[in-house]
Order: sequence, then structure tokens, then C-alpha cells
Amino acid sequence: MTRLRRALTVPVVAILEVLLLVTAPLLLLVAAVASAGTGSTRALRSTALVLAYAAIELSTLNRLRCGVDDPNALLREVLTRAYRTVRRILDVRVTLEAGSATREQLSTSQGLVVLARHCGPGDSLFIAWLLVVQYRLRLHVVLKCMLRLEPTLDLAGDRLPLCFVGSNRRRALGCIRALAASMSAGDALLLFPEGGNFSRQRWRRAVAALCARSAYDEAQRARGRTYTLPPHLGGVQAALTGAPAADVLLLAHTGFARDGRERPWSQLPVHRSLVIRTALAPAATVPREAAALSTWLDTAWSEVDAWVQRHVEHHGRTGGSPWTFTP
Repeated sequence: MTRLRRALTVPVVAILEVLLLVTAPLLLLVAAVASAGTGSTRALRSTALVLAYAAIELSTLNRLRCGVDDPNALLREVLTRAYRTVRRILDVRVTLEAGSATREQLSTSQGLVVLARHCGPGDSLFIAWLLVVQYRLRLHVVLKCMLRLEPTLDLAGDRLPLCFVGSNRRRALGCIRALAASMSAGDALLLFPEGGNFSRQRWRRAVAALCARSAYDEAQRARGRTYTLPPHLGGVQAALTGAPAADVLLLAHTGFARDGRERPWSQLPVHRSLVIRTALAPAATVPREAAALSTWLDTAWSEVDAWVQRHVEHHGRTGGSPWTFTP
């Protein structure tokens, strides 16, 4: 199955991206005319972003095909190039809030489980950049199986600790547990406990699902958290039982939408900052048993939601929204 998939996706994507780059001058000219006609730079910026993505992917695919001695160094290089490209084209950047965990604090951890908010397309790129480039961590990532259709991620999965999970819950939890167990000092496992990007529709469905299970207290708390989805316990517990000595890094961010919630794919963020706050919870303070961990995680996510709300209400002020995590 893997060989068949790659025999289809790799050449098809590569050919399409070569065609994009060959016709880049014409595409950019058309986009520039469209931008001039609409009075908005979005058409030109979008075209430039697609072309830059194609160039980065083709270069990375070629390096993966030829063999890589240090895949973590390659990941750092690709993320650095991608971040600089997005900054140049869209004028967006990551701002780490004062008081967040430092590189020195994280360097003493015997592995980290990173629990991150997920809101809007593209935020995972900036989160990965922060962890790999700024914090200098070796990244382990849990991804959805459908992302294997993206050739770079598919091939990188042979060389980097990536876990592609599908609908088989037991297999997914086993994969997460094994990935966490393989960590040592300097490693970080990135999880998105919400299971997907925040959207109002998903939020309403999640609250309704809790009510349908007669989990009325949980539903009431989830209803009060209007910036986040209820976190799923399964993957978090699998990671923490797989790595009993691992600390937890909680990661909240503002997203790129002005209201701190979902952003449609069609609306590129321009001239904006992704403000991120990280808080370190030592392993000894994080329970591994299901009931206690569920309470801990629910409290943590209330803190994440409250931080986002404060930031939105203060119009993205980076220094005045302290977050002291004390579940």
C-alpha cells in the first residue's frame, strides 16, 4: 500500500509543482493584475505563497530521495526556511509571551509532552518552528493518516518519529504510547488534544455530544470555554503512560483571526503576530491515572481558554496577560 501510494502521490505532486514554478512569472503577473484591480494584495501574496511552498517541497523531496544523515537538522532547516518565507510574503511572525518557559528550563526535562491549542490552518507550522528552532527540541509528532497524501510528510515518516493515526482507536493509542516511550532528554511529543482545528460548528457538536452522554457538568464547562474544544483524554493519557518521567508543556496561542477563533482557509493572515504562551508542568505534578488526569486536563484547558480570551479582549497585548498554571 505504501509503495502504491507513493508511486501515485510523489510524481503527481512533483510534476504539478514543477509546472507551477515553470509558469511562475506568468502566474505572478496575473496575480499582480488581479491585486491591482481589487485593491488587495491577497491574490499576489497567495500566489507567491503557493510558489514558495512548491519550491520548498521539491527541494525537500529531492534531499529525502537522496538520503539524509541528520533528519532533525533537515527538519530544522526546512522549518526555518518556511518561517522566513511566510514572514517575508505575509508579514506574520511568532511572538513568545514574556514569562513563557525558557530553553534552559526545557533542557532539563527527560522528554516533553507538548499539549497545544489547534486553531486555524497553518498554526501547526509555527508551533513546530517554535519547538524545533527556538527551543531546539527533537520533535515527535502525531498526525492524521490523510496527511500521508502529502509526499514530504509521507517520506519524512521513514526518517523522523511521526505517528500517523486513523480511525482505529486502539492502534492509534498504541502508536502514541510507543512514540512517547521512545523519548529521551531533548525530545518533545507534540499533541493537539482537541483533535482538530477549532470551529464554532465543532464546538457546538462537542457540547451536544457531552450532553448526549449525560456528562452535564463537563458540557457546562465546555459551553463556558468558547475559544477551545473539549480536550480528548485518550491520546494524552497514552503519551503520559508511555513516558512516565516526561514533563508537560502547555501551549496556548491567539490564532490569526481577530476574535481568536477560527480563520477560513481563504483568508490569509497578513501583518499579524501569533502570540504564544507556554507553561511547564513538571512530571510530578501531572497525574497519569485516568480520572485524576481528566480533571487536570480539563483545568488546564480552562486556563488555555481564559488566556486566549484575555488576549483577545486586550487586543493582542503581549505583556499583560499573565498565565500562572495552577490546576
